[in-house]
Amino acid sequence: MIWKIAKKEFLLNLMTFKFAVGTTLCVVLMAAFVPILAKAYQERLKTYGENVAYNEAELRKVTVYKNITPTIYRRPSPLAVFSEGLEKQLGNSATIRYDEVPEISGAAANHYLSIFSIFDASLIFKIVISVLALLVAYDAISGERERGTLKLMVSGTAARHQVLLGKLLAGLTVLVVPVTIAFLMGAAILLCFPMVHLAGSDWIRIGFMFIASLVFIATMYNLGLLFSCLARRSAISLVLALFLWIIFVLVIPNGSVYLAAQIMPVESEDKINEQIASLRRDTRREFVSELKRSGRSYMSGSGSTSDVVGKGGFGHGYIRSCNEVLMHNLMVRYGVGVPIDVRYANKYSEVQYGYLRSLFEQTRLAASLSRLSPISLYENVMSALAGTDIASFRDFIDAVKVHRNDIVEYIRSRTNNFSSSSFFTPCTKEEMTTRPGGDTAPPLGLRDLPRFTYEPDIVGTLRRVVPDLTFLILGNVLFLAVAFVAFLRYDVR
Repeated sequence: MIWKIAKKEFLLNLMTFKFAVGTTLCVVLMAAFVPILAKAYQERLKTYGENVAYNEAELRKVTVYKNITPTIYRRPSPLAVFSEGLEKQLGNSATIRYDEVPEISGAAANHYLSIFSIFDASLIFKIVISVLALLVAYDAISGERERGTLKLMVSGTAARHQVLLGKLLAGLTVLVVPVTIAFLMGAAILLCFPMVHLAGSDWIRIGFMFIASLVFIATMYNLGLLFSCLARRSAISLVLALFLWIIFVLVIPNGSVYLAAQIMPVESEDKINEQIASLRRDTRREFVSELKRSGRSYMSGSGSTSDVVGKGGFGHGYIRSCNEVLMHNLMVRYGVGVPIDVRYANKYSEVQYGYLRSLFEQTRLAASLSRLSPISLYENVMSALAGTDIASFRDFIDAVKVHRNDIVEYIRSRTNNFSSSSFFTPCTKEEMTTRPGGDTAPPLGLRDLPRFTYEPDIVGTLRRVVPDLTFLILGNVLFLAVAFVAFLRYDVR
């Protein structure tokens, strides 16, 4: 009996005007916007390639170790077409410096604001197909009652649970059609672009996106079915469903941001600036103290350069030749000061990260509060799978920090803890008054310089997805269970 009811309902829904309009709108939007998003990805990928090539070219020009300041770029995600998340809101690069620890940049907090500001494939599901799910479900029970057919169905051989399960199966099967078409069309259009290459892990992510989309659409359908089982008239069930949909789309995401800001205010930037100023004073005091302890001192006399600067990679200058006084003083300055700068860079980072951590905690609180909305849960899952959520950017920055430590140790090992003249000039003490290599000093030849490698961890991504996807499934089960209880008590007259 369940299959008979499901088959009848499935065919009836396929022939409805609302299904035709919803599916057509979904197809048109995917066909119109996926090429735009794919082209934007190609532009970002081209820029990324140019930046990486420039970085490598500048490394080949470096003549002194002090000038090794490569910029590490984050490769854009091709799956941003499905969910852009924070792809355009957070910084996608970080510069390696011995006196600075890289940190995430951009609008790290309050990314739930302006929910309609980013158009991607997930927005089609959040808006178009979720509304279609409500439209398919809102009169599944109340509409049958108004037409007088519900009484005939339950008075015959069909039990109430069979009627409800048949409606559920038919509605979900109908909604699978536009979701599948949208994903197949999106993937096909994406692959038509020559610069877009999807790895095996990308296809796994797309598969999980498809599953998450089905779970989300089922949740919205069960929500509509619930109101259809609670209301005696289909118009009332539609109004209630759309009202709650608006709350899920706008009120809960934005309200959670406001509540998080009130519950967990961000630490004052003035306090952070005071701590940084205090660290700068500590740095100067430790430098003076270390000079005294080491017994090293500056030489008096003229410290001007004989031939001041050239270009030595990444736009930095270097000292081509210098006199004895300047070389000695710079060796003292860097030999004593740089190890202190390296050590204090981590302290500066701790202070700055303390401020960022409060922003992240506020954002996490907002995300936790917004889990009351299935739409927010779905958005979290899609952005995590696409690699455009804030956690993906944090993973990238953490990898850059490890690489920065490798670069600093590489420079330390080749400059005798930064005290060698090769740290700041290509000339040696014997060549102080000459120009080594003529007007242009030879590059260092950094073939053994540690190279940055980063691959997004799909296992870690799936771990991040599990909580939100679990909440989405629980919401699905809850709506269905309440709808089942309501239908058992439903007055069919």
